[in-house]
Amino acid sequence: MSENKGLDRLREPFAPNEINKLPKPYSRDSQKGKCNECGGYHGLPAVHLDYVGHAALTKRLLEADPEWTWDFVATDPSTGAPIFDNNGGLWIRLTVCGVTRLGYGDAQGKQGGNAVKEAIGDALRNAGMRFGAALDLWHKGDLYDASEERGSA
Repeated sequence: MSENKGLDRLREPFAPNEINKLPKPYSRDSQKGKCNECGGYHGLPAVHLDYVGHAALTKRLLEADPEWTWDFVATDPSTGAPIFDNNGGLWIRLTVCGVTRLGYGDAQGKQGGNAVKEAIGDALRNAGMRFGAALDLWHKGDLYDASEERGSA
């Protein structure tokens, strides 16, 4: 354990009830139907990816550091609105326990106010991963067992 218990808290695994499933159809033109795995209505067949949502991440950030903050890397000087890049994404700075890390988020081609909120949530999850939050969910394999096999756990 490090001396900073807040940053250590960010790296702790999330409880099963804090992990959601995101369906990703195998093809954009997959026919939609009721999914037996998640109960949703989406393109089938689909793989279901584990992820931690905005609320669960915010809860964990507050547990780690009640005074955590974030801000946009680039804003319009006249309006203060975030500046999106040519890919429709934005960069943020996330500061937890006095440590700042960058994160990037996008809304996958969506437009409007909800797209901005989605991009911010995506950027917070991306920056949180830089602190180790839900890192095992970002990895495609078993991140911790692989390190144990190499003797570097």
